[in-house]
Amino acid sequence: MILWSGIHLFLAKELLKVLPVVGEFFVIDAVLVIIGALVMFMGFRLLYIPVLVLNWANYLLLAESRIFPAPVLGFPLPAINSFVVGTFFLDIIIIAVNTVVFVTK
Repeated sequence: MILWSGIHLFLAKELLKVLPVVGEFFVIDAVLVIIGALVMFMGFRLLYIPVLVLNWANYLLLAESRIFPAPVLGFPLPAINSFVVGTFFLDIIIIAVNTVVFVTK
């Protein structure tokens, strides 16, 4: 989850110059995922489901914004680049790990 946040903070740095609203969203989202990582690491079982919902929302927003117009921009984003592919894989791994941790604890 920290790697995922790092990618989004890196992207936010450039997006803040071009698309400030999207860049700010990336920063807020990355901070929320870092908090989610802390929740998982510290073992706050009560908050595992909200963390899982956040991760699913990130995955679905990434997929949705490649097919349909992005909510803020009004047009679909580029379908394939290295950041998108990497984030797709990280999202799937994060969701799987969070689900396993939730079920087994």
